[in-house]
Amino acid sequence: MIVFALSTAVSFAQNSLKTVPARTGQGAGIYEVVRNWPKYPEGTKLGNLHGDMAADSKGRVYIATGGTIQVISADAVYQGELRAKNGNKAFRGVHGMKVRRIGDEETLLIAMPGVKRVVNVSFEGSVVWQIIGPPKVEGMYGNISQYNPTDVDVALDGTVYIVDGYGKSLVHVYDKERKYLKTFGGKGKEDGKFNICHNILIDNRTDKPTLLISDRQNNRLQLHDMDGNFIRTIDSKLGRPCAADIYGELLAVGELDGRVSLYDKDNKLISRLGDEPKNRKKAGNRIGPPDWHEGALIAVHGCTFDSKGDLYAQEWNVHGRLTKYTRVK
Repeated sequence: MIVFALSTAVSFAQNSLKTVPARTGQGAGIYEVVRNWPKYPEGTKLGNLHGDMAADSKGRVYIATGGTIQVISADAVYQGELRAKNGNKAFRGVHGMKVRRIGDEETLLIAMPGVKRVVNVSFEGSVVWQIIGPPKVEGMYGNISQYNPTDVDVALDGTVYIVDGYGKSLVHVYDKERKYLKTFGGKGKEDGKFNICHNILIDNRTDKPTLLISDRQNNRLQLHDMDGNFIRTIDSKLGRPCAADIYGELLAVGELDGRVSLYDKDNKLISRLGDEPKNRKKAGNRIGPPDWHEGALIAVHGCTFDSKGDLYAQEWNVHGRLTKYTRVK
């Protein structure tokens, strides 16, 4: 049964009259909007969004926005921008982003299709390592413009996985020293093929890690083993999946058609968030505040959990739109 914060007879357009935050979801996966997040000082704003979000173990949240990365503290206050140590904005057009512990340190992994590279960067702005351009394999790419990496993840053993979502829908694999190992995938509708492999996420919820790959234009989430072999499709009824994150045993998948889907440890669907009002405007990046409804999503392009399990959805939107949810016990 779908749950609303108020009676279903009350329109989502009447958010200004609500005394309690909106709720969304079904069954054991019901979430409530956390209002007034984040808190910006006067003169600072979110800006155009076409990227991702990530959160570290200290509760800080990182937002890829416009030409930089914003940092929000655990108490929701804007802390500034992540910059290279020389003071220049070195991280332009960040698309995919994750926080990962590599060795003894937590760092940011970012994918930038416009500059054809993925980067491991410290929270102080130092580049730890980067992989520039596609693998140097004869005949794989005619020129570098065909390569547009949209996301990256790193396994516990240091293996690097890069998805060329806006390019040839290939997945490239490198060892912990960033030496090229192999490539799998490619354009297609068959099992193991992709039509925009937009996001990749390493799933460590079981003893045997796997790869979760968002196959955006085929509207499905694929499960692969760590060698790239197709295992199965988890969900073929998604609305253009773009992003994913895991907290404990819970998997969240953000969809460009205006929704976040939640799955348990066995990848069984628990709940779908943000799509209750069927007449809402969705899947467009120019939909402005007059058409926003609290808790209802428009075009999810990034999502993450924080260290407490609160969920964030980042939308593809020129006006900048974020939603923070907390789970209702």
